[in-house]
Amino acid sequence: MFARAAKYMNKAISYPSNAMFGAAMVAMVFVMVAVSADVFMRYVFGSPIVGVWDLCTMAFAIIIWGPMTHAALKGSHIALTFLLDRFPRLPRLGLQVIISLVTSGMLGLVSWQLLLHAIHLDVTEFVSPTLRIPHAPIAYFAAFACVIMALAFLIRFPEAVAKFRKEQ
Repeated sequence: MFARAAKYMNKAISYPSNAMFGAAMVAMVFVMVAVSADVFMRYVFGSPIVGVWDLCTMAFAIIIWGPMTHAALKGSHIALTFLLDRFPRLPRLGLQVIISLVTSGMLGLVSWQLLLHAIHLDVTEFVSPTLRIPHAPIAYFAAFACVIMALAFLIRFPEAVAKFRKEQ
């Protein structure tokens, strides 16, 4: 039962996670092309492309937040388990449950604060200095990515309970 629930939850949040990962890859290609074109224009024609700094700053936010959800979902983030691996099976599973719940709670609070900050940016109409692009959509993206990351860590709770109950 718990293993099946974890599997369905994992599948449900893999779609937005993959979409954000794809957005990060596109943003990375954009940054490489834009910076290369900017440097080329600066040295060949003596004039840089206006607004590249604004666009690259926003793209870097997507590059940072997008893959974090994918790494959390796939378990490819850095996990310091050298101490946890020394425990016997039952205490280790109990600690994994506690760690997953605490991590999910903390990421939930971070996403809540990011959402409040995004709303503030939206209300105050905060924009980039050169191109006047609003910052609020990027903050909403970061808040959504943090919610997906919190759900990815929350999935570890039913997985650990399933292991505890020996369902897997």
